[in-house]
Amino acid sequence: MQKLRLLACVVFSLQLAACVTETTVVGSDRQIRPKMDQKEAARTRIALGINYLQRGDNAQAKFNLEKAKSLAPELAEVHNALAYYYQQVAEFEDAENSYKTAIELEPNNADSYNNYGAFLCQRGKYEQAEQLLLQAISRPGYIRAADSYENIALCRLEQRDFIQAKTYLDLSIKHNASRPSALFNLASVNYAMADLPAAQVLLDRMQSASQISPRSVLLGYLIAQEQQDYSRMQMAEQLLLTTYPQSQETLLFSQGKLRESEFSLLRQDYKQQLLQQPKEQLKAGVVQPKIKITRKKPPAAVAERTEDARLSAAIVTEPLPESRVVSENLAVTEPAVSSSESDLQPEVIEAASATEVQQHEVQQDETLYGIAERYSVTISDIISWNSLRDNQPIVKGQVLWIGQQAPRQIEPQIEVPERYQVQYGDTLFRISMRYRVKLTSLLQWNNLTEQSPIRAGQFIYLKDPAQLEL
Repeated sequence: MQKLRLLACVVFSLQLAACVTETTVVGSDRQIRPKMDQKEAARTRIALGINYLQRGDNAQAKFNLEKAKSLAPELAEVHNALAYYYQQVAEFEDAENSYKTAIELEPNNADSYNNYGAFLCQRGKYEQAEQLLLQAISRPGYIRAADSYENIALCRLEQRDFIQAKTYLDLSIKHNASRPSALFNLASVNYAMADLPAAQVLLDRMQSASQISPRSVLLGYLIAQEQQDYSRMQMAEQLLLTTYPQSQETLLFSQGKLRESEFSLLRQDYKQQLLQQPKEQLKAGVVQPKIKITRKKPPAAVAERTEDARLSAAIVTEPLPESRVVSENLAVTEPAVSSSESDLQPEVIEAASATEVQQHEVQQDETLYGIAERYSVTISDIISWNSLRDNQPIVKGQVLWIGQQAPRQIEPQIEVPERYQVQYGDTLFRISMRYRVKLTSLLQWNNLTEQSPIRAGQFIYLKDPAQLEL
């Protein structure tokens, strides 16, 4: 994911000619400027300082910003700009002090809260950062709420809180429906959470506004690959190779290292977060859904395993309401529990869930996390019981076993010819994927490198030619 975005520290006004007036001292020809012009001169120095900073001339940047401070030390914009300068040159203590000064001078300057919050998030001070960003949003007349909501979302992603990150990205888009960065980040989060249709819709919205980059093209390829949409895969591949041949994304693609892409790593982070979720919830004291117990006769194999396991329970959990933005003073209320439920010991519930064996048909928009919550099992259990591959998505209508190992499915064998004639649009990576041949083997058997071009009509070996000659 991309780094946190800072708002422009100040709003510059370079049209100063109409603002300048001059007066004279009585009895003297010496001219003076009104005090208001000091602020305008300071803003001009700020503009020069930021311009120098963006060009990499830090000495001139600091000179102009310090000059702005001497002209108008009471102007919050000056300290905002200085804080941004200190942040860029890694003088973090000075940056924090400048942000604090800006807020003290002008408590309703929402940009100061946003920039300070984003800075603290980059420094790993997540709780304080989110409070400042929410304070920016609450300031009257603030027109950049979409920026701050997106900053909170990216800050949440730094903490691997995907649910709240998605909530805040939704809020960012509600405040600015055409915001490209929020659309792209939300598409990335949806891909990580295996909500492929939603990810594709968001990506289409972004690209329809001509906001296309090698990152968005690669994300589109990965989504199409999961959905087995070969037409979209081919279009994305051609766009990467022809329009962005030198990009990092194209390099990962051509080398067959898509698992190292930012989107695959984000999905892996989400998977790890899900696997750890039950323990984290227990530590945090999160209230679990109400549990309804139905007595049921256990399978014979289970009865033989222990004499005490005479009853099993079919556990059905009521889904929790969809996540929403949490306020700072959120109170958690314990769910009502009947007397019969309260008498049941936790060990009995755990044993019952382990003995229940059934099948679950995946519904629209369901996730492994939701299914695991429903049956009071872990994500890793479902993955193990159904022999799911790493990052394998689940689809509507798919049947999952809950409580035992699913019958192993034999993958269809692909007939691999000795040689393959290259078609228009083929790449070595695509050919290796199609016939399940290692890319390194293809390169070795055909005396090619990763940068070697191939052309339509060319024949390449799909098997070791040394073995074919025997």
